[in-house]
Amino acid sequence: MLVDRDKSSGLALRWRRGVWLSLAVLVLSVLSLAPYLTSSTELVRMRNALLLTDQTPVNFNWTPASVPPSFLQERGPSDPFFVDVAARLGLAALPDDWARTLAISRHLLGSSPVLLGGADKADLRGTYRRIVGSGEGYCGDFADVFMAIALAAGMPVRSWAFSFDGFGGDGHIWPEIWNRQLGRWQLVDIFNNYYYFETVGVPLSALEFRQALLSNSPQLKLAPLYPGARVGWFIEQKAWRYYRRGLPEWYMWWGNNVFTYDRALLVRTFSGVSRSLEQLGGIAQGVFPPVKLMVTEANRDQVNAMWRLRMHLFAVVWVASLATLAALFCWVAAVRVRRRQHSVLSRASAVQDGQ
Repeated sequence: MLVDRDKSSGLALRWRRGVWLSLAVLVLSVLSLAPYLTSSTELVRMRNALLLTDQTPVNFNWTPASVPPSFLQERGPSDPFFVDVAARLGLAALPDDWARTLAISRHLLGSSPVLLGGADKADLRGTYRRIVGSGEGYCGDFADVFMAIALAAGMPVRSWAFSFDGFGGDGHIWPEIWNRQLGRWQLVDIFNNYYYFETVGVPLSALEFRQALLSNSPQLKLAPLYPGARVGWFIEQKAWRYYRRGLPEWYMWWGNNVFTYDRALLVRTFSGVSRSLEQLGGIAQGVFPPVKLMVTEANRDQVNAMWRLRMHLFAVVWVASLATLAALFCWVAAVRVRRRQHSVLSRASAVQDGQ
């Protein structure tokens, strides 16, 4: 009996050690991500790595008549709130989509003479109210609300971004509208209150603007979307330096489904609590648009680093999941051994009492 008790005790100890070993593996796998948990910009890098889809070359010259199947195009109904905003702005009565763009810009930029900045944790309606009420919000907030109003007015729209830190959170987001009358894309830097042109009266697309920067076009100019509001930089040369610094790391958000995203259950659950949790909810529910990197020779190292990070993240998820299951298995096994040992001891005690 003593030998059986020792065997059971040794077996229980091994299972308990298995629990602690599994938990140690779980903790170490999570700690391997510590360098990316140091700031919000690094958290954005992890998010963007999760949102990468494939490494095949991308043609960014598509039009609304040939939207790629993988692009998360808004197919749900527009939020009636933003339909009402578009109606109050009288967008349907304006002569063309550029006039509508300027009207939306005037509405969003005319609320405050000072940019207060700061990411908003509210849903799409709440973000709109903070922008028009006090000028609060960062470039992504302005871009989302601009797209919401444009889509409510029937205007095709998509968004671009660039970064300065290897496709992390230090960068910029801006929308691009499809001018249905001219049959061309036109870039709208709604947050900084600019549009760009080489020929007066013909705003450039994002790709045209990028090419003009790369070629140092002497004809390239910028102008305010709404002259009555603040601009991103009072000294124009600072604006050009900013945009040129971001040239190596351009990418496109592969979707314009702002209403579908805003209505998603997991997004609504965490909206107003934490932007990171909200976005993780959107990713988990499949409504957060993927990221398509513009790969060039100049950024190949940064692109490869992002794909390595993506592999790292999925490896951590697998290892952490397996370690959690192993810990649970070992814990259950240890409990069963202890119960069996207790049962044996109880029976032995009963036998002794009977004697």
